[in-house]
Amino acid sequence: MEELKNEQQPVWKRILPHAIAVVCFLLISVVYFSPVFQGKVLPQGDVQQFEGSAQEIVDYYNNEGESTAWTNSMFSGMPAYQIGIWGGSPNFLDYLDAPLKALGAGTAGPLFASMLMAYILFCLMGFKPITAVLGAVAYGLSSYNIIIIDAGHVTKAWAIAYIPLILAGVAGLFRNKYLWGSLLLALGIALQVKSNHLQVTFYTGLLCIMLYVGYIVIEIINKKYKALPKVIGFSLIAVALAVACNIGGLYSNYEMTRESTRGQSELTTPTESEKKSSGLDKDYAFAWSYGKGETLSLLIPNIHGGATGGKVNPSSNLYKATAAHGLQLPAAFSYWGDQPFTSGPVYFGAIVCFLFVLGMFIIKNKLKWVLFIATIFFIFLSWGYNFDGFNSWFFYNFPFYNKFRTVSMALVIPAITMLVVAVWAVNDFFSGNADKSKLKIALFISGGITAFICLLFALMPGLFFDFASKNDVQMQTQIHQMFGAEGWTWFSQALHQDRKDLLSADALRSLVFVVLATIVLWGSLNIKSKQAEMIFPAILAVLILADLWAIDRRYLNDDHFQNKASYIAQQFPRSVADEAILQDKQPSYRVLNLNNPFNESATSYYHKSIGGYHAAKLKRYQELIDYHLTNEINTIINSFRTNNVDSILGSFGKTPSLNMLNAKYIIYSPEQPPLQNPYALGNAWFVSGFNFVDNADAEIAALNTLNPATIAVVDKRFEKDLAGFKFSADSAATITLTTYKPNKLVYKSKANSEQLAIFSEVYYANGWQAYIDGKEAPHFRADWTLRAMRVPAGEHEIVFAFEPHDYLLCRTITTASSAILVLALLGSVGLGIFRKRKE
Repeated sequence: MEELKNEQQPVWKRILPHAIAVVCFLLISVVYFSPVFQGKVLPQGDVQQFEGSAQEIVDYYNNEGESTAWTNSMFSGMPAYQIGIWGGSPNFLDYLDAPLKALGAGTAGPLFASMLMAYILFCLMGFKPITAVLGAVAYGLSSYNIIIIDAGHVTKAWAIAYIPLILAGVAGLFRNKYLWGSLLLALGIALQVKSNHLQVTFYTGLLCIMLYVGYIVIEIINKKYKALPKVIGFSLIAVALAVACNIGGLYSNYEMTRESTRGQSELTTPTESEKKSSGLDKDYAFAWSYGKGETLSLLIPNIHGGATGGKVNPSSNLYKATAAHGLQLPAAFSYWGDQPFTSGPVYFGAIVCFLFVLGMFIIKNKLKWVLFIATIFFIFLSWGYNFDGFNSWFFYNFPFYNKFRTVSMALVIPAITMLVVAVWAVNDFFSGNADKSKLKIALFISGGITAFICLLFALMPGLFFDFASKNDVQMQTQIHQMFGAEGWTWFSQALHQDRKDLLSADALRSLVFVVLATIVLWGSLNIKSKQAEMIFPAILAVLILADLWAIDRRYLNDDHFQNKASYIAQQFPRSVADEAILQDKQPSYRVLNLNNPFNESATSYYHKSIGGYHAAKLKRYQELIDYHLTNEINTIINSFRTNNVDSILGSFGKTPSLNMLNAKYIIYSPEQPPLQNPYALGNAWFVSGFNFVDNADAEIAALNTLNPATIAVVDKRFEKDLAGFKFSADSAATITLTTYKPNKLVYKSKANSEQLAIFSEVYYANGWQAYIDGKEAPHFRADWTLRAMRVPAGEHEIVFAFEPHDYLLCRTITTASSAILVLALLGSVGLGIFRKRKE
């Protein structure tokens, strides 16, 4: 009857509530990120790393008007699929999310998108607009969504934003709205996959599987079979279309995964975890495991102290204690959870948690149990090594799961499942269909449960926790060295008391919001008014906004923003070392920054770096780092202790792996001219011999004694490439790089006899093609990670071109499929308008 009544309203009356909702979301987003609209910039760690790693790709596109799927700016060369590819065959979905990103791709955009998509979900579930607004605000301002924006995890933020859109499609299909359900499902999956955070997509896929299984079981129990084939059929079509819209990225990521750190090692001497897993090392993947007790942060934000390295409070016990001993605190040290460090807690909101409990009592639809089970399941996943038996089995046995790290990220799913139950509870509470006496009982029980938990921790925070952290060990050592054994006694007492006080204060805070929400709901049952269904959910929405806004501002506020001019000046300033290196006009050489080379991309902004920053570098290069490059870098660093230039330069003779990678310049201090490596082997050279080895273990071990300038090490799998080859000495033979592009290298060679050339470029078979005088020629791998080729006698032009044919074909499919999806959406909108006018 309600839907029929709405259908009979004028169009503007039906559109007005939605328009007001969108304006509210826009206002919240703009106000929260108001400094951006005042010309300021939010410095974001991962964005800065991304800008450094992507600069060569961006410059090439801007200067040449061409795209490249390979960059040499990081780790001596790697595919650019997971960095970003500018240009090429278009994806028409870019035109759909462009308006959202216009608000700020890494700031207000994902916040607005999160709220808008959640609003669409709740409207398609049949909830009133005001109830949908309540849920949308709660989803967008969930603390994790804000914290990851501050950290610069932009792709993750967009992937999370599209979870509700995917569920909106699922909800539409479950309600027999097959056309719109399938189109929204396809659009949601397509946009989420395009955002390129496959771990969030993996979690979303698991949730959808659980929802479909639950839906099918419920329908079978209810003996409603007729709709199942349509729901499943339209869903499969939607998924297929969404995959086709991203097949280029998906295929290239799949292809690269096998060669990356997420693939299986060929070595037989990796860690025990690597032996069991074809993906990441388990300890690495589980490093960021959410604590069991820490999970209460969903209700009480400071349950484990908030963020690592928070601001020092002058009124805190630790500040006073350290000041009395003449010590100045660099940070508050308030976080004491299980993670190595964190930017803040995952907080869903005290009211949301309360409404979730209420929903489990009053929602009659059995899908609530599917959502409940999904919530518990993903919380278990987030615990990682804190629930080791369950998670180890899942890690080693479930397809693709061992490709991902930071398992605490699994909490992005409870963020939506708990919220759906909570908003559903509000909808059912104000539907007028439930017995008021039963609602009062449910309200009393659910309010009592959540309030009791909050009250317990507010009054007795030390009942369950000792407030000590395994991460305190280093701090304890420092305090012991400075003040002796007694120092740690007074220091730890003050520290633990501060942590206790933070927990108690936030527990009391959450208690207040739970009580206020309970009073609002209780009052609505005792007030007879036609506007009650509008007023009381609106009050709840305001309370949720106030609750989440205040917590979010702890971790991202106006103080985090910076003047744009100063930001740009500080971002990638040209140092003395950079300026000196850039005077070298040779087409290509590499630079080694001795300062944390494998966890920074600033060097990559201007140079072709030996190091870089990326979570999925090539596996063989990572193993080269682990087995050789790290030791060689330490050799160079140790040579500085001699304070003798000859000794320092002589140390490069002991770094064969760096030399074969053409590490020509070494930055030891940004404000000093770089060192030039006299042993760097250049872009390519001819060797006078080669040795075959039986396997990967032998190949990487051979680098310990190898002189790469004269001898090459070749895996015996490439024996056919050297069949019949005979060395003939030619001291006058030359090979020189003449033209450099990220995806195309041109060399000139001259020799009196056939030679074996080694190139200081990373070998990657899936795309690199070699040509001699315009004719395709074979090349193979040597020296663990380099390219090698037989070069015939005479003068020749040798070209290496990155031409990933499968990827280019998939991009064409992406263009066609995204065009189909966009046209289908536009056609459906047009058809709907035509039908309304006809009626």
